[in-house]
Amino acid sequence: MKHTISKFLVLSAFATTSMLFSTQAISGDALKTEDMVRALKSAPVKRLTRGLGAPPVDKERVKSRGLVIEVAKKQVEEQTHADRKEITKIIKKYKLPTIDLTIYFEYNSADISPASIPTMIKLGRALSDKELKEGTFLVAGHTDAKGTDHYNLTLSQRRAKAVKHFLTENFSIGHGKLVAVGYGEEELKDFHDPHSGENRRVQVTNLTH
Repeated sequence: MKHTISKFLVLSAFATTSMLFSTQAISGDALKTEDMVRALKSAPVKRLTRGLGAPPVDKERVKSRGLVIEVAKKQVEEQTHADRKEITKIIKKYKLPTIDLTIYFEYNSADISPASIPTMIKLGRALSDKELKEGTFLVAGHTDAKGTDHYNLTLSQRRAKAVKHFLTENFSIGHGKLVAVGYGEEELKDFHDPHSGENRRVQVTNLTH
């Protein structure tokens, strides 16, 4: 971990953080690094080659993994609506482990608020854990429906990229291990209240499947 992380450890303000995994929820005060590790752990990957007693290869699953890797190679600005929809489809189809985090940013900016640094540190430690460090993870930025579609999409892309940058700069996490995607208001968490603060969040998903 780089020396720059030490100055953040003295910050006492904690972000309001929620974690959603299946039907379970853990409050911000209770959320710990080990909770994130547990929630993001992927089920054992099935063998991709046939062998004595081995199950048939799931070709569609292998293909979907390839698509995610291709998106990972793109710059955030090059990712398309079709890319984002396909990744969402893959996450839902294979029920990939996902957590929701409330990460605060400065107004109209991709600068991470000091109040969210403790949450970012816990996330960085989780993704650096021996049980997760070999995985590939989606960092998805989401906004509410205030503002134009283009503005929200651009802002969410910048923020997703900022989260990725923080993690790769301060922890032993390779750039290729994190896929930064901005969804804007395309994936509202609370469709009944598009302007709700609940929609402003960062999702982290284990794409290793």
